[in-house]
Amino acid sequence: MEIFTREGLITLLYTLPALLISLSVHEYAHALMAYKLGDVNQKIRGRLTLDPFKHIDPMGFICMLLFRVGWGKPVMVDDRNFKNRARGTMLTALAGPLSNFILALLLTIIYKILIEVGVFTMATTGALSIVADMLSIAISFNIVFGVFNLIPLPPLDGSKVLAYFLPQKLRGYMYILERYSFIIIIVLFCTNLSSLIINPAYNAIAKLLNWILNL
Repeated sequence: MEIFTREGLITLLYTLPALLISLSVHEYAHALMAYKLGDVNQKIRGRLTLDPFKHIDPMGFICMLLFRVGWGKPVMVDDRNFKNRARGTMLTALAGPLSNFILALLLTIIYKILIEVGVFTMATTGALSIVADMLSIAISFNIVFGVFNLIPLPPLDGSKVLAYFLPQKLRGYMYILERYSFIIIIVLFCTNLSSLIINPAYNAIAKLLNWILNL
């Protein structure tokens, strides 16, 4: 595996902070939205925190490191606590990807400020260069997290968002699709078809953030 090479280990050290931050913010946003909408179980379960160890699924994290495809510890939501169950489920699902986009924007603004005050320059080396690289990686990670989770395929967040806007008759097909979703996700990534879905959205968002950097 690439991770067991010298270059792979160096890459891991660069990407691990970005991965933990992106994952923690994503799952925390789910829990916080559910809690705000009435699901107090999120506080009882200890999910209202940015502590990454509360949101890591061991197997999902290992898969993410080895295969670059994984998952966090799901936020279990009891929609019976929502005043509007369908709307509450949709908003809770949307909160995760949206939080990643917001974090990517905030990190871009921080990066921009550090450039403006002269901390980051073309001649930046050493520790500052590492920090700059980590910020860039964190921005990219959050865009990817957000875009990937908005794919309308169960159990990804996008399926719950889409289901809210679908007519009742069509929602049943989402449940049928869920039976085969794991196989579909594997096929998408093994055949690289996922790039046809993720890359256009990623590039559009990255261009927007790059435009902010160049203001």
